[in-house]
Amino acid sequence: MHAQIAISGELDLRNEITKEHKVYLYKLSLEDIRGSKMAKEIAWSPLGADGSFSFKSNLLSNQDAFYQLHLNRLGITHNDTIAKSNPFILSSRDSINFKSGIQHFEKYSTTNIADKEWTRLRGFEQRLQKANNKFEHNDQERKSYFKDSLRILIVKLIAVQELEDKNLLDQDIAKNSEYYLMLLEELQESELPSAQYQFFEKKLAFLTKEVVEQKYAWSKAINIILALIVFGLICFTLFNRKYVEALPELSKQERAIKKLILEGKSNKEIANELFISLSTVKTHITNIYSKLKVSNRQELLQKTYN
Repeated sequence: MHAQIAISGELDLRNEITKEHKVYLYKLSLEDIRGSKMAKEIAWSPLGADGSFSFKSNLLSNQDAFYQLHLNRLGITHNDTIAKSNPFILSSRDSINFKSGIQHFEKYSTTNIADKEWTRLRGFEQRLQKANNKFEHNDQERKSYFKDSLRILIVKLIAVQELEDKNLLDQDIAKNSEYYLMLLEELQESELPSAQYQFFEKKLAFLTKEVVEQKYAWSKAINIILALIVFGLICFTLFNRKYVEALPELSKQERAIKKLILEGKSNKEIANELFISLSTVKTHITNIYSKLKVSNRQELLQKTYN
């Protein structure tokens, strides 16, 4: 099966001469989208006579990643400059189409949900910069928007990086440590490459250490409590066993009479059942009461079933 076209577009080249009739596709890291020059070139597309270009989906990652387009151009006003698109998010499952215009790569449409959310984030930042609010108020709005409005992990990561660039991340981590620990856990469980959020992981290293130590302390406390409970049960069992063993042992006949007493039999019924005299029954019952330290049948019942 042939790979589909993932990136396509047209450039208006009427007012300039291109150095090369090629558009280059670069893959970026999170640091690259902030202006780093370490982006990796992965392919180029020839420019058609009408300024069209395209890249197939098999050049792209299966997961969302950052990309950028470059055009080497040469003209009277450009002096060997490079026209490049804004970084965008795309995967091999999506498509993006750049519209022809005065500014190269300025307008596009995409099917990638993460890139759409990132576009809204950039629009929010631009509105915030134009507003005449106090700096502190802007910071609060920015942090609230990042936490409440962003849903896609890779865009949340961009927002975290922007807080870091504005020297706001440390103070916000101090105020909302639980939120950031949950975010890190989400990132670690996701399919995003760990290199993308390594800076964030390092930022939270002291917090994760505290959480581990706290969990260890709780675990230790629980183990101590369980050990005390087990020790208490052992002592209780030994005490009861010692108590039971300390009681005088009944003879075979006494045990038989005790059993019949517990069944509710009268002295006469016991005598008839065991073929002994009534006086013998009474003597055995007296011995049973003495050995078990009870005074009557009711106490014998209570002691036996307790």
